[in-house]
Amino acid sequence: MSAATVTPRNRRRWPVVLIVVVVVLAALVVIAEFVLRGVVDRIIAQQVEQSLPSGATGEVEAHAKGIVIPQLIGGQLDEVEISSEKLTIDGIPLAADVTARDVPVDGKGDVRDVDGHVRLAAASVKDLSKYSPLFDRLSLVDGGVELSGKTAVLGYDITYAAKGDVAAQDDGKGITITPKTVRITNSSLGLKVDSIPGVTNVPVEVCTAQFLPSGLLVRSLDVTASEATVRVTADSLPLNEAGLQTVGSCG
Repeated sequence: MSAATVTPRNRRRWPVVLIVVVVVLAALVVIAEFVLRGVVDRIIAQQVEQSLPSGATGEVEAHAKGIVIPQLIGGQLDEVEISSEKLTIDGIPLAADVTARDVPVDGKGDVRDVDGHVRLAAASVKDLSKYSPLFDRLSLVDGGVELSGKTAVLGYDITYAAKGDVAAQDDGKGITITPKTVRITNSSLGLKVDSIPGVTNVPVEVCTAQFLPSGLLVRSLDVTASEATVRVTADSLPLNEAGLQTVGSCG
């Protein structure tokens, strides 16, 4: 019998060998996908951490959606989720989660359709008063905020607390607080007023663009007594140090 003769036993072995090869290749692809996903997620997270605006620090997590191998070959990631539960901007602690699409693998160019939420706990919001000379303290209430400050009415120096509505500005560069219900807090004066001139229904504009990368705009707010959630969006945004460290302005 010739050595090249294929016996029935050998013919039966080929399908088995082929199946084994396919299984091994599939396992290698799964392992490669798992390893690459971990590497890609870490690189994106580190890049964002290193590119945070001046005065901002935090620990960032990232997760690329879908199967990453074909996306890497194509040069961009379809969708990436970026989040941080321990982010501090100018001394104010907050949490954030952002979804970005069409993320370039080489880090060059812009990401698209950025949509995210920034969450501030009640304890963090009180520090925002330092950015406006019109009130001394800010706290959260369901559906809005409470402002406290001082002014003069009919020759009396008074301190007050005013509950106000809060809304995103049309241009997305800040929020507007409009004091509504007012009460006098130094009650020993015996004053009772329903409104305070220069305070009640006088919009207070707070610029938020100075804390956010240029192009990232405030779209809406959801406020409860325990937390304020701010939705931010951008049509495009550079995911690099130069882009993320360039903040906007309200001028």
